[in-house]
Amino acid sequence: MGLQQDIGYVARRPNAVQRALQRLVAIPALSPILSRLVTPVDRALHRMTSGRASVTSGAIAFPTILLATTGARTGEARSTPLAAIPCGDDLAVIASNAGSGKVPGWAFNLRANPTATISYEQRVAAVAVREAEVSEHDEIFAAANRIYPGYAGYRERADYEIPVFVLTSRPD
Repeated sequence: MGLQQDIGYVARRPNAVQRALQRLVAIPALSPILSRLVTPVDRALHRMTSGRASVTSGAIAFPTILLATTGARTGEARSTPLAAIPCGDDLAVIASNAGSGKVPGWAFNLRANPTATISYEQRVAAVAVREAEVSEHDEIFAAANRIYPGYAGYRERADYEIPVFVLTSRPD
């Protein structure tokens, strides 16, 4: 059994309104701004609804997980709502930082401590984390682009290889 089954993860195809919103949020000037606004709202909605609602999953049909990491420098718990991309039976997360040009802090946390916890809807799973192999990288980006075409723009604008992490179930 893979991580997707463990947490009941379901990726849905976006409807016409969601596709229009996806095009809007993929505009290079808007992406980083909207990300800074939506992330705290998604974090709060996740807590208030036990993971059943998020702006990201509702507005643009991108299922959102809450990734809990351990701070690389501080050792403190950190949680970040992220879009999850199916990767075989597992899930992947892309450290694009909404095309801002900077690697997000949670990526450094995962590199320092490759274990985490994810929440999806009302399920929680402990995960082992590894950076995607070169052979997986393009495949994961292609899967992400099928759900949200904005990833192609993030990748084009980045002057570095955007990190991709694969999450797999681990026993508690």
